[in-house]
Amino acid sequence: MYKRSIFLHFMIRTTINIVIVVMFLFIGINTSSGNNKHFYISDKGGNGGGSTSVNNDDYRLYQNYPNPFNPVTRISYQINKEGFVSLHVYNLVGQIIKVLISEDQQPGRYEVEFDATDLPTGVYLYKLQINGFTSVKRMTLLK
Repeated sequence: MYKRSIFLHFMIRTTINIVIVVMFLFIGINTSSGNNKHFYISDKGGNGGGSTSVNNDDYRLYQNYPNPFNPVTRISYQINKEGFVSLHVYNLVGQIIKVLISEDQQPGRYEVEFDATDLPTGVYLYKLQINGFTSVKRMTLLK
């Protein structure tokens, strides 16, 4: 009876944790830890601030490779218009883990290496922003 109670408690707690993570990733729940405005994307495109018209064909963020990875992965993106590019890695709480790119770039395809040697196993997000365009993807670190 006692073992069944522990197992039931474990399953309920695990289910609640999974629901919270899924809601955070797909619905954009604001938490009291950190500023999560960088995960919000309005239905008008862009990053939620204004009515900037962005052609999604001008920018592309690719899935990292390999994924899952240990401890190094490559993140690629393509830009067809000059602009200020920022590429950041976040944890699931919304805290910036690493700034990979923060500079003006010319049109072209770029690849950045992300080394997660000092990070724990887990799911991380990486976000590309340029000229009102925002794209976020997930990657998994397995150690």
